[in-house]
Parts: sequence; structure tokens; C-alpha cells
Amino acid sequence: MLVHLVNYFGHAAIASWSLGKRGGFPLGAMLPDFSTMCGVRVAGTPDADVAEGIALHHTTDKVFHTLPVVTGLMRELDQRLERGGCARGPRRAVAHIGVELLLDGVLVEDPEYRDAYMLGVEYDAPIDWRDPDHGPTFDGFLRRLRARGVPDDLKQPEAIAFRLGRMLAGRPLLAPSPSDNAVIVVALIEHKPRIEVAAHTVMRAMRAAFS
Repeated sequence: MLVHLVNYFGHAAIASWSLGKRGGFPLGAMLPDFSTMCGVRVAGTPDADVAEGIALHHTTDKVFHTLPVVTGLMRELDQRLERGGCARGPRRAVAHIGVELLLDGVLVEDPEYRDAYMLGVEYDAPIDWRDPDHGPTFDGFLRRLRARGVPDDLKQPEAIAFRLGRMLAGRPLLAPSPSDNAVIVVALIEHKPRIEVAAHTVMRAMRAAFS
């Protein structure tokens, strides 16, 4: 299974609850996912808001992955994929990450969450990298995110399936075949209404955990 996941928009959403217009905070909350996505490693940061956001990211993941509603949604998606004949490796990965990205597709409709996301990606943070080449790589990645704006493609299961296919392509045990990809698209389309219904419960549980 994947250790690092990429539901970055959800982290920006949760950061928005105590944001106060601090761009470093939502950036830090998304930074562990962003660093995974562009293949860089963060050594640290002198920016207190970014550091606080990174800590929030890890706390958020711990809480999120223990919520019964979340584990139930992942189990349901896994069963849909299994019934469709998806291979075990991609099935397990997609059941996990697919739920997160489908949830991001619901959260992306909220204006406050959208503002927090853009505030984060537009923030220029002082970050210490494990490798000197990682800084320019991350800067280029961030410029692409800024140009793209809010990731509204997450509203579409087909776009999520494309993201998942690209994300898993380099993992021999997890990479979906063309037939797996077809099953994944159908399963995500079928599962989307379940996520839409459950999203309020998920976020209410997350708020309760941080209150």
C-alpha cells in the first residue's frame, strides 16, 4: 500500500478552520502531499506557520484514517472494485486514495476551502530541502498549481481515475491495467453519491476531533 497519500485539498479545508489569513498554514498542511507528488523531501522550515501546518497534516491523517465512516467508505469502494474484477494491488490502493479524492471533489465546492487552498499555493515559504535540487523542482511544481487554480477536476470521477492511473503507473504491484482502469472509472462513478452523502458526517467528525 501507499504510505504517502495525496488528498491535499482536504488538508487545506481543515487548515481553513483556524486559518486567520496565514498562507503558510494551509501550505504547510498540504506540503507533505505536495512533496510526495513532485518527488522532493523537506528537511525543515524556519516559518512557524508552515511548520504548524505540517504538524496539522500528520494529526489530520491520524484522525481521518480511524473514523468509522471513512474506513466504511473505503471498504465499500474496495468491494465495488473487487466485484468488477480489479486486480488486488490497484484495488487496495484505489479503495484508499479514491475515497480521499472523491471527498476532495465534494469539498472543492466550498468557497472558504477554495480560498484556503489558493492562499496556501500562493504563499512563498522558506523551506529547507534534503537536496539542493529539490527547491527548484518544488518551485516549478508550485507555479503549475498556481496557474491551474483550484482543482475543480476532482469533481469528476473520470478525472480522478486518470490521476490515480498516473500516480500508480510507476508502482509495479499497484499499477492498474487497461481493464483495471475501466473498472476503476465505473466504481468511482458509482461511489461518488455515497461520498456526497457522507461528506458532512466526515467533516463534522473531524471538527469534533479538533475542538
